[in-house]
Amino acid sequence: MIPEAVDKPAPVAGARVVRLRNFRNYADEEVELGDGLNVFFGANAQGKTNFLEALHLLSTTRLLRGSRDAEAIREGEAGAWVAAEVLGTRTEVAVKLERGAAKRVSLNGLPLRRAADIIGRLPSVCASLLDLPILTGEPSVRRSFMDLELSQLSGLYLHHFAQYKRALEQRNALLRSAQEGFVAAEAFEPWEHHMAEHGAPLRAFRGRFWADLEPLAGEVQRHMGSGESLRLAYQQKDDARTPDELLELFRRNRAVDVARGGTTAGPHRDDVRIEVGGRDARAFGSQGQQRTAALAIKLGTLELERRERGLPPLLLLDDILSDLDESRRERLAEWVLERAGQAVLTCTDLDLVSPEVRRRARLFLVRSGRVEAR
Repeated sequence: MIPEAVDKPAPVAGARVVRLRNFRNYADEEVELGDGLNVFFGANAQGKTNFLEALHLLSTTRLLRGSRDAEAIREGEAGAWVAAEVLGTRTEVAVKLERGAAKRVSLNGLPLRRAADIIGRLPSVCASLLDLPILTGEPSVRRSFMDLELSQLSGLYLHHFAQYKRALEQRNALLRSAQEGFVAAEAFEPWEHHMAEHGAPLRAFRGRFWADLEPLAGEVQRHMGSGESLRLAYQQKDDARTPDELLELFRRNRAVDVARGGTTAGPHRDDVRIEVGGRDARAFGSQGQQRTAALAIKLGTLELERRERGLPPLLLLDDILSDLDESRRERLAEWVLERAGQAVLTCTDLDLVSPEVRRRARLFLVRSGRVEAR
């Protein structure tokens, strides 16, 4: 189980009414979602992914495609606003974007101090064609994935992560200053203590996350793939586990870190090993195996969040059907209908969705930034 020592938001399963104003290509739109599968279809560049991205922003405070916030504001407008009523509650979460200013968030119309304060209110798992780098990309991609998912699962993890990141930035700034002139050891000590205090819990959370996720993602892998096994293991780049061990590591590496201008060891350097069929998926997996494994990791995360919260998070599936053969599309649809709660799926071709699935889903045609229920 993921350790937890702070209160969690009430269990939720998705969004009821979603409102968008000047977000991407949406001028002013309001959409009421169904409790189960919602299929958004239409030609390319009409706004399907933009709608899904608004939900992702409300869930994580992040845009889907790594864009700057200002890029999501409709052309010619000073700001954008998205909001959603959370299923099973009387809560509305909202995010406001403004050019030249930090994003602002609110809960039932009341402003919150930090954008991160809405994380966990509308938990989600997003699967898209952009997930392949979880298998093939740099370690930073895998760290970003687990930090995002764990921050939604646990307010305590989010606290440790934010504190560690802040201390790391301060230490790195001192290291760069030390390249230009003398910096006393005493200047490093407070930040290294802070990093050690919060870095050790980060590693504990992450190790348990991947250990809990492995059997759940493995089950999805066997269902979606050809029966291959899926192994997941958190990999530390050094042996330090306790705060004292991390503190000693930072002190010991200080001279090397000054020379390199950055902190060379610690949780921010860790990685995850992913194996399919007993072989390193990054080096030896076929693209089909890698895509299936990436999807299995995402759907396994949904199962893990279901166990932790009691209800599954909102599932976002962006144009994922186009990259699956017919057999895998059918298995995915079966899994979503049987195991997911509320889901939003986008596709360009409604024929990729079987008649049986269409009968059980709520359908929306997206055209030029307008959403029409069908």
